[in-house]
Amino acid sequence: MVVLWASAMYLALRKQIHWIATLPAVFMTGVSITYILVAPEGFKLSSSIAYPVGIIAAIGALAVFLMVAKKKVENADAKNEISA
Repeated sequence: MVVLWASAMYLALRKQIHWIATLPAVFMTGVSITYILVAPEGFKLSSSIAYPVGIIAAIGALAVFLMVAKKKVENADAKNEISA
């Protein structure tokens, strides 16, 4: 999951199609959070609670990624304009 997020950021910073890594990263984030909440070695929550929390966590991770990637790309563009 971490490698997918790192790959997605790498692609976003290079203005490539990052969705090839972003969508699987979002899915794996949701699945991992849901598993931790449902599993006997985790929090042992009901699936009726864990599934919505996993979906919300995945959407939140996507939102944070998109905001951070946009900010980093804008900062990189500004640095390139100053040095050019």
